[in-house]
This record gives sequence, structure tokens and C-alpha cells, in this order.
Amino acid sequence: MRNCPQFYKTLRYACAFVAALLIVGAHDALGQSPCHVPPDAIATIDSVDADWLPAMRNRDAARIVAPYDSTGVFVTADGAAIRGRDSITALYKSRVARITQVYGGGIVREGACAASDSLVYEWGRGQLEFADSAGTRRRSASRFLTVWRRTMSGAWRIVRNIVL
Repeated sequence: MRNCPQFYKTLRYACAFVAALLIVGAHDALGQSPCHVPPDAIATIDSVDADWLPAMRNRDAARIVAPYDSTGVFVTADGAAIRGRDSITALYKSRVARITQVYGGGIVREGACAASDSLVYEWGRGQLEFADSAGTRRRSASRFLTVWRRTMSGAWRIVRNIVL
């Protein structure tokens, strides 16, 4: 068997698989999955995601941007980086001013993972069905990656929001 490279290759893969199972099992034994997200972060993210469509319906830019950190960055689908809550608010004011009616939409979180006790990644997709200022019915949809950070006061704030 010593001259059988396939045997050793299979053995290495089997050992790696068992090691991965042990690591995941250890996390589960501690009550955490490898991507455990603090419950207070999930509560904040759920609330913000659920409030996005009502805020869009009301065309309330301040409400849409409220969860952003004052130094947060919004990266648009074309790669432009909008820095700071005030600038992001101005961007949303411009966008919602061109909307006459919101028909539907929402945010669907596809996953979340904590990089640490104070940093959480959320990803998913969002869509909005609306009428523009000309009355044309439109649908906008995109994927996103949002980075949330716990502040010193314990609040969770968006520090990066990237539209993909």
C-alpha cells in the first residue's frame, strides 16, 4: 500500500473530512454554528430589512438610511462609492424623488455570518416594483452584501452596503 498514491490521497481527504466534522461538531456542542450571528444583530437586521419596503413606499430617505453608521459607505451597482450617512441620504432623496408609486418588493436575506462579536456579513437580494416620474412601471432587482458593525453603545450599524 505504500506505493499506492491513490490510497494516501483518499486517506488525506477522509482525515480532512473527519476534522471538518469535528470542528463543526465542536461549534454545535457550544451552541454555535461556524457562522453564529449574535441574536441582537439578527433582530436589528430583521427589523431594518422589514422596514425597507415601507420606508420606500413613504419615500422616506432618512428612514432608509437611519441604520447606516455616520461613516458608512454605499457602493452602487456601477461601483460608485457614496461615503457618509449624509451623502447616502442625499442619494436616496434623489432616487425616491423619481418614484411616484411603489407596488411591491422587499429584501430577502440569503445568509449571514459573524466574522467576530462585532462584525456581521449579510447577503441576499432586493427588489422594488415602482412607477417612475413618467408613470412607467419598472422593476429593479439586485444582489447585495452588507457589513454590520456593533458600535461602542451596542447598536448595530451598516458600515458597508454593496450592491452587486
